[in-house]
Amino acid sequence: KAKMPISAATFADRKAGYTLAELLVVLVIVGLTLTFVAPRLFFTSEASQVRRAAETLELSARAARAAARLTGRDAILVVDVDARRAWVEPDGQAYTLPDSVDIRATVAESELDEERAAIRFFAEGGSTGGTYEVEAGDTMLIVQIDWITGLTSRGVPDDET
Repeated sequence: KAKMPISAATFADRKAGYTLAELLVVLVIVGLTLTFVAPRLFFTSEASQVRRAAETLELSARAARAAARLTGRDAILVVDVDARRAWVEPDGQAYTLPDSVDIRATVAESELDEERAAIRFFAEGGSTGGTYEVEAGDTMLIVQIDWITGLTSRGVPDDET
């Protein structure tokens, strides 16, 4: 049998590894990825926490109103301002609000119980009405529930200066 000639340069003679240009390209890609993705994964701003809590309260209020209208029985949105939890009674899901936000409530005295500030929704669509103020740092949003219609709105506070 004839043997094939073997070249002088073998794989063992070749230096293994990456070039500097390849390493720089990889570092640039990793850097760009971290620049855009890391803040969304690891950092949530006070404004986003306030917005999330206000949205949760608003959606819970809407769910309570819908439950009252559909069942023909009163439904109650209960917010425990100290524990930062909200739920709809009699049988709604509980939601945990962010720990970083402060919540202040203005509700009917009949619906106030220690740290729990509730708004009752009636079968015909009305409610006892009230306001939840959600604040963290310089950001504040207000969730208002109209007592006549039971409709919910969310917005920034009016400047009274």
